[in-house]
Amino acid sequence: MQPTATEPRARPPTFEPMHPFEALADPVRRRIVDILASGEHTAGQLADVVGREFRISRTAVSKHVRLLRDAGYVDGRAEENWRWYRLTAEGLESLEHAVSDIRAKYASAIGWDADARRFRDPLAHLPQYPSVPFRGPGRPSQRGRRGIQTSFVDRGSPDDEAPVPPPIYVPYSPPRPWRADAPRLNA
Repeated sequence: MQPTATEPRARPPTFEPMHPFEALADPVRRRIVDILASGEHTAGQLADVVGREFRISRTAVSKHVRLLRDAGYVDGRAEENWRWYRLTAEGLESLEHAVSDIRAKYASAIGWDADARRFRDPLAHLPQYPSVPFRGPGRPSQRGRRGIQTSFVDRGSPDDEAPVPPPIYVPYSPPRPWRADAPRLNA
């Protein structure tokens, strides 16, 4: 079934999702996202603006747009002879999620906080949980409940040294050639 002019074309499945920062690592792709933030634009409009600013070809701009489309940031639709591109909400949400992850890691960071001018340690004030009576190091001893050992077997210690047998001396004999017809060096 061919997509109509009003419905967007389905993106091909990607095998490895691209990290949002990786998709926006190139300044050309950041500029494309910046342009598309103002609304829908055609491929020709994007190629004209970005191509002039970065001095790249229309083919290079098209490859950057395709990469953003495969990453889920840009969606395109065909209308007569033009391809219209726009930003997707899913792409912006993935970027916001990545930034919120970094903010959470920064909030729980350990070390000197230059902004607050103090040492920050989120683990210094851990909540105190009630102790569990039958788990952990404070549990009662289990001696005598597993059975009684009736006899002592001395297996020795792994640190004990085993007796070393005396070395065996073999008289030296010069090596023989590997072929019978090979010339001998010491002949």
